Amino acid sequence: MSAWRQAALILVCALVAGGASAVFHPLRPPWYEVEDPALARWRLPVSKVRELAATAPVVWIDARPRAAYEAGHLPDALLLNTEEWADLMFEHQTALQAAFERPVVVYCDGESCERSAEVAQRLRELIGLDPVYVLEGDWREFAAEK
Repeated sequence: MSAWRQAALILVCALVAGGASAVFHPLRPPWYEVEDPALARWRLPVSKVRELAATAPVVWIDARPRAAYEAGHLPDALLLNTEEWADLMFEHQTALQAAFERPVVVYCDGESCERSAEVAQRLRELIGLDPVYVLEGDWREFAAEK
């Protein structure tokens, strides 16, 4: 058997073994993106937020740009976005201090909007608020049912 055939046979055997391992190994990595469970626990659907709001007063944070906030938002929602973070933190200082005693829900325009997750993470890590949830879905769903 020539050296080329031996190399090709070894390569084929390695590919078959690697493919079988990728499919059947019990500790294989996932083939799809998995959401981090530590972050997933902070996401709540509209129904769970409604239950939360029924049991305790909630502090609403709108993470959208100022123009979208001014076009419409939930009643008593505070505007707090990443673009104006420092100015808005100073402006809402008193309200955020009162939020230490209540759950906080951050929202933006829908599930594909990552602004709310970023603002919620900043509130947890930089300010120390707990709990700070992210509304899954569109805030208009909650506003329509409120």
